[in-house]
Amino acid sequence: MGHNPHRLQVVQRAFTLSVDVHRMADHCQESMARLSPGMRNQLLRAVNSIALNLAEGAGHQSPAKTAAFCNTAIGSCNEVELQLRLARALDIIAADYDPLVEEVIEVRRMTFGFRKHILAKPPRP
Repeated sequence: MGHNPHRLQVVQRAFTLSVDVHRMADHCQESMARLSPGMRNQLLRAVNSIALNLAEGAGHQSPAKTAAFCNTAIGSCNEVELQLRLARALDIIAADYDPLVEEVIEVRRMTFGFRKHILAKPPRP
């Protein structure tokens, strides 16, 4: 049974996270380009991947396929978290953006929960 991605809180949170990271990256574009060329592009691709994989996975009828998309989203959460921590360590972003790391962790936690929920449902005949 597929899910409407617009009704899933995890998709909504991932979408908002993506918007927030885009805004942060726009604000820090010059320092990112100077200290870590390519970081901005990779960070934006990874953060977009979270919401996009969750939305795509939600539409699948197969719990296994949905779980596979959740796994990809979890991997992207890991990547975004590490990139944000690296940007902070390099002073590319200020402490003002530390809540973004916490939000990535929360979206990842929610994604684990969604995957667990999907896989716990008995298959339909």
